Amino acid sequence: MQRGLCAGKLNGDNAFVVIPIPRSSNGRTAAFGAVNRGSNPCRGANHFKMLSLHGRIDSVYEYSYTGGVSQATKSLILYKRHLPTCLVHKSRIPRAKRRFWMDCDCPIWIHGRTPTGDLVPRQSTRFSDLKKAEALRASLMAQVQADSITGPPISECIEKYLATREQDLDTRTLAQHRLALERLQRFLEAQNVAHMGHVTVDHLETFKTAGLPKGMRTTTKATTFAKIRCFLRAAFRRGWIKEALVDKVTTVKAVYEQKEPYTDEEVTAILEHAAKLDGGTHGYAKQPGTFRLLLELMLATGLRVGDAVSFDPRTLTKGDTLWIYTYRPQKQRRTEKTKLLEAYLTDELKKEIDECNWLSAKGPFWYGTGGDPTPLAQAVYERMQGIGERAEIADCRPHRLRDTFAVRALLRGMQLEDVSRLLGHASVKVTETYYAKWIATRKRRLERLVAEALIRT
Repeated sequence: MQRGLCAGKLNGDNAFVVIPIPRSSNGRTAAFGAVNRGSNPCRGANHFKMLSLHGRIDSVYEYSYTGGVSQATKSLILYKRHLPTCLVHKSRIPRAKRRFWMDCDCPIWIHGRTPTGDLVPRQSTRFSDLKKAEALRASLMAQVQADSITGPPISECIEKYLATREQDLDTRTLAQHRLALERLQRFLEAQNVAHMGHVTVDHLETFKTAGLPKGMRTTTKATTFAKIRCFLRAAFRRGWIKEALVDKVTTVKAVYEQKEPYTDEEVTAILEHAAKLDGGTHGYAKQPGTFRLLLELMLATGLRVGDAVSFDPRTLTKGDTLWIYTYRPQKQRRTEKTKLLEAYLTDELKKEIDECNWLSAKGPFWYGTGGDPTPLAQAVYERMQGIGERAEIADCRPHRLRDTFAVRALLRGMQLEDVSRLLGHASVKVTETYYAKWIATRKRRLERLVAEALIRT
């Protein structure tokens, strides 16, 4: 039999068998009724029979690459990567459709998108059997449907959220966000909640009372839950949850303790003990006079301890009456526009700092080779704790020097807005929250001064 066109049929084992169509001696296809070279190739052929033959062949092709699969409407598509020895290459199935011919032992691959739009990369199913590959696809689709109801895992959402905040937050603040979210995750896991879709308002309200340490101050609870609210807002925006839980959960009502400054007697005692500091061969213990100046700097400017240890007098500029120190505070959000603050020093304090024994070439109050002021700030805290024990001063710590500066400024009649600016607070409301009691004292002092002026007149 001469070589000719190919048709096919399904045998008893549901396998596609290629059947060559014989040709006549003159090269024309006998099945189509051609008789002699140069004659009409359709002569002797019945038109109806020709169409019937084409229809039967096409039906075989259609079954071969789509039978029982109907993949045109599937979002995850199964297809074959036929080996060079596969019979499909010898069939009349169009080349573009051969990958859907499943009646062979060639490997089945999968690709496409899930109903939620997630991309499934082109990959092998590791099966050549269509039923097993279909079962794999069904499991993938079932997983997608389950995720659409339950949401992604809480742990995965936390990691994605923290990754997006790395550029906005410093290392310390980012660690605080992680701690707050890990506490929430542990609480939810204890409630058998592992996916975002199962988190409810009741879970979050219960977390505020049962998921946080009982001894935690209300201000710390408020800060912690504020970080969780930021996470919930991002979860709703990114589609991890279908409900805006952040709008239904109430905030933690914080009771802010009023800042208590040092008394004049306590300030005098602290400075005296700082000048007598001893007990080490390096750092602040080695230079007690320099350590005392550091405390005086914080008392005179309101600088945070981290900014005070980084103080560099070489950057001071002379104003009309005072020296101006412009600096970038350590505590601020990472924004495109750098936030700069000012502190003001007298001639006497600047001269004392210039002439004191500097701890390093980097600055008078800086020692060590690192670039992070946190260890130095901790060292100042520990030294002041020791001073408090010896001088019998309760709660002796660096930040109270900052509070003392703020209260003294308010009592001298400085406007609240100006004090807020010197402290570097985000808003005047923050300053008023912490120093409300002393604002009332300032008002009474102003009332007394006005009354005295009226009496004299």
